[in-house]
Amino acid sequence: MRIGIVLHGPEIVDMGSAKRIIDIFRKEHEVAAKLGGTMGRTAVLDAGLEDVVDISQGLTPSETINAMRDSIDLAILLNHGKTLETGFKFGQIVASKLDPSLLFLHIESPDACGRIFYYGHEVKKCAQYVRKFLRMHHEHYDLPVEEGSRVPLHIRKEGNKVIRRIAGAFEGENIRLEGIVIGEVAQTEPEIICRDSAVFELRGIKAKPHGLEKLRSRKIDLFTAKVKTGSIRRTKHKPRIKKSKIEESRTVAIIDHSAESTFELIKGASIVITVGDDTTMVAADILTRLGIPIIGITDGDLDCILPEAAVPEGSVIIRVREGFDDIVGHEVNEKLMKLLKKSKKIQSIFQKLFPEHLPG
Repeated sequence: MRIGIVLHGPEIVDMGSAKRIIDIFRKEHEVAAKLGGTMGRTAVLDAGLEDVVDISQGLTPSETINAMRDSIDLAILLNHGKTLETGFKFGQIVASKLDPSLLFLHIESPDACGRIFYYGHEVKKCAQYVRKFLRMHHEHYDLPVEEGSRVPLHIRKEGNKVIRRIAGAFEGENIRLEGIVIGEVAQTEPEIICRDSAVFELRGIKAKPHGLEKLRSRKIDLFTAKVKTGSIRRTKHKPRIKKSKIEESRTVAIIDHSAESTFELIKGASIVITVGDDTTMVAADILTRLGIPIIGITDGDLDCILPEAAVPEGSVIIRVREGFDDIVGHEVNEKLMKLLKKSKKIQSIFQKLFPEHLPG
């Protein structure tokens, strides 16, 4: 049987579950393993699995599965959510975005008393086979089989407003819309309300004005927008650090509050400029694995979406006055890139260009 295994999130990789299950299926089946999502890429690199798991596409899990549908007989989502319930809800949303004719099942938290969920009566026998097959090769994987239902994102309309309810959010967690922190969760199942493609109201969320300000120039479609809560990597891991080397090409990339798109944005770059505290931390952590140094522009407004981050060798983190990281980032985008071609003395150039923004 041709099996397409799609991994989501770094946790399933960090716990060793992904490699074990891929290895088990490869004993008797043809397996194509791919990563769906963004931050799992660093976990795959840390685990040395880049030759086992395809991390090249940067698609969502549902997009990844749909792209594989003609070359596989069965699609399996491997995930390890914050809780079994949040993982199950995630699987339901993924299932709702797939072609109903595709045989799909979801293995959730296999190393933490998890479950095998199947979607559609015709997939039940596949789920039972998968349970028996996993148990035969690994006694710990005696996972109960349950039927799931395809539940899309909870979105409704009230007049000219679009409302999206966020499942699996815990009080005190940060909440991110299109990669930007817009506030802190104040109650379970908070809601984001948009009007005319702009954020209009937040319910159950303690708003972060600075984050919402960054979204004012963007059109927000709540049906497709990426909304995430909490830390982007919760499990313990050891970063696989690559030695930094500034290439002679002098190709520069800039990441402005879009850290989760780092892999797509830095292609061919030998140095990367990052704007924003959390953007700098997340991008730095990713780029450590690629050996690409950064120039980080921060103002001390850190939300800690990644508590432990590595920083590439040869990087420079510059602290500007509070609220000025966006302003300086815009100026850097216009001026500093030209000067980088002429001098390696980044810090001194920056001080000459923007002395009014640096703290005294």
